[in-house]
Amino acid sequence: PRYDASNENKHGTRCAGEVAAAANNSYCIVGIAYNARIGGIRMLDGDVTDVVEAKSLGIRPDYIDIYSASWGPDDDGKTVDGPGLLAKQAF
Repeated sequence: PRYDASNENKHGTRCAGEVAAAANNSYCIVGIAYNARIGGIRMLDGDVTDVVEAKSLGIRPDYIDIYSASWGPDDDGKTVDGPGLLAKQAF
Protein backbone atom coordinates (compact mmCIF):
# COMPACT_ATOMS: atom_id res chain seq x y z
CA PRO A 1 0.00 0.00 0.00
CA ARG A 2 0.92 3.63 -0.36
CA TYR A 3 0.57 5.12 3.12
CA ASP A 4 0.01 8.86 3.42
CA ALA A 5 -1.12 11.39 6.03
CA SER A 6 -4.80 10.57 5.47
CA ASN A 7 -4.18 6.86 6.17
CA GLU A 8 -7.01 5.96 3.78
CA ASN A 9 -5.05 3.48 1.66
CA LYS A 10 -5.06 0.63 4.16
CA HIS A 11 -8.27 -1.38 4.02
CA GLY A 12 -7.11 -4.12 1.63
CA THR A 13 -3.87 -4.58 3.56
CA ARG A 14 -5.78 -5.06 6.79
CA CYS A 15 -8.17 -7.52 5.13
CA ALA A 16 -5.23 -9.55 3.81
CA GLY A 17 -3.69 -9.56 7.28
CA GLU A 18 -6.88 -10.97 8.78
CA VAL A 19 -6.95 -13.72 6.18
CA ALA A 20 -3.31 -14.81 6.36
CA ALA A 21 -2.18 -13.86 9.87
CA ALA A 22 0.34 -16.40 11.17
CA ALA A 23 -0.76 -19.02 13.67
CA ASN A 24 0.62 -18.71 17.23
CA ASN A 25 1.75 -15.14 16.60
CA SER A 26 1.11 -13.73 20.12
CA TYR A 27 -1.13 -10.98 18.68
CA CYS A 28 -4.51 -12.57 19.46
CA ILE A 29 -5.32 -13.22 15.81
CA VAL A 30 -5.03 -16.31 13.65
CA GLY A 31 -5.81 -15.96 9.99
CA ILE A 32 -8.46 -18.20 8.49
CA ALA A 33 -5.86 -19.37 5.96
CA TYR A 34 -2.67 -18.84 7.95
CA ASN A 35 -0.45 -20.64 5.44
CA ALA A 36 -1.79 -18.54 2.56
CA ARG A 37 0.41 -16.48 0.30
CA ILE A 38 -0.92 -12.99 -0.44
CA GLY A 39 -0.27 -10.83 -3.48
CA GLY A 40 -1.55 -7.35 -4.10
CA ILE A 41 -2.86 -5.80 -7.29
CA ARG A 42 -2.64 -2.02 -7.18
CA MET A 43 -5.72 -0.50 -8.75
CA LEU A 44 -6.78 2.30 -6.41
CA ASP A 45 -4.20 5.00 -7.13
CA GLY A 46 -6.44 6.74 -9.66
CA ASP A 47 -10.01 6.69 -10.88
CA VAL A 48 -11.56 3.26 -10.39
CA THR A 49 -13.60 2.45 -13.46
CA ASP A 50 -15.32 -0.69 -14.68
CA VAL A 51 -12.35 -1.28 -17.01
CA VAL A 52 -9.83 -0.95 -14.15
CA GLU A 53 -11.82 -3.36 -11.97
CA ALA A 54 -12.21 -5.90 -14.80
CA LYS A 55 -8.51 -5.81 -15.67
CA SER A 56 -7.57 -6.25 -12.00
CA LEU A 57 -9.91 -9.21 -11.60
CA GLY A 58 -8.57 -10.80 -14.78
CA ILE A 59 -4.92 -10.97 -13.73
CA ARG A 60 -3.49 -14.52 -13.60
CA PRO A 61 -6.73 -16.52 -13.17
CA ASP A 62 -4.64 -19.66 -13.72
CA TYR A 63 -2.56 -18.81 -10.62
CA ILE A 64 -4.90 -16.95 -8.25
CA ASP A 65 -7.52 -18.94 -6.34
CA ILE A 66 -9.15 -16.15 -4.35
CA TYR A 67 -9.62 -12.51 -5.27
CA SER A 68 -10.58 -10.23 -2.38
CA ALA A 69 -12.40 -7.13 -3.52
CA SER A 70 -11.57 -4.86 -0.59
CA TRP A 71 -12.84 -1.67 -2.14
CA GLY A 72 -16.16 -0.01 -2.81
CA PRO A 73 -18.21 3.07 -2.07
CA ASP A 74 -18.11 4.85 1.26
CA ASP A 75 -19.92 2.93 3.98
CA ASP A 76 -22.32 5.74 4.79
CA GLY A 77 -25.50 3.69 5.15
CA LYS A 78 -26.98 5.26 2.00
CA THR A 79 -24.74 4.22 -0.88
CA VAL A 80 -25.13 0.87 -2.62
CA ASP A 81 -22.94 -0.10 -5.55
CA GLY A 82 -21.86 -3.21 -7.36
CA PRO A 83 -19.60 -4.34 -10.18
CA GLY A 84 -20.09 -2.95 -13.66
CA LEU A 85 -20.69 -5.07 -16.76
CA LEU A 86 -16.98 -5.71 -17.49
CA ALA A 87 -16.17 -6.56 -13.88
CA LYS A 88 -19.11 -9.00 -13.79
CA GLN A 89 -17.75 -10.65 -16.92
CA ALA A 90 -14.30 -10.88 -15.30
CA PHE A 91 -15.81 -12.73 -12.35
